[in-house]
Amino acid sequence: MAVQLDEDLYARLGVGASASAEEIAAAFRAQAKAQHPDRHPGDASAAERFKALTHAYGVLTDPPRRAAYDRRRAAPTAAGLSTPAAPPQHAVFGTPRRARIALWCGVALLAIGVASGVVLGSVDTGDAPKAITLWLVTVKLVICGVILWAFGTWRLHRLQHPAP
Repeated sequence: MAVQLDEDLYARLGVGASASAEEIAAAFRAQAKAQHPDRHPGDASAAERFKALTHAYGVLTDPPRRAAYDRRRAAPTAAGLSTPAAPPQHAVFGTPRRARIALWCGVALLAIGVASGVVLGSVDTGDAPKAITLWLVTVKLVICGVILWAFGTWRLHRLQHPAP
């Protein structure tokens, strides 16, 4: 569940920003009993309120998430709203070693797929649904092998010859 930029998790639990973990847990238990969806049958918004309460508790009782929330809360932007932290960006196959592994895994999948096709072509399975399933697996092996091989080769080339 994403935190709304204007949502105050401390206010949702009814505690102050300096509340200890025990105070947060006690406030959550008290509100969870009162706001649990089972206590409000037929109220469609009760489940959403309970999810928001559970989310606030989860963020505020996890020290790294609470620290990140407090930093976002304390650092307003020009519009006066807190902004969520951007997730870290990691390149797929970010090192030449990983790109080579992808390339060779693609070659292996392709080889297994081709060998499976040869075996399936020479063996009579006798069962049409089983044969169709085996051919689908073989085709997927070949396709995935080609994609992984091509992407590994492309990424290795990009890592060895970066664009200016």
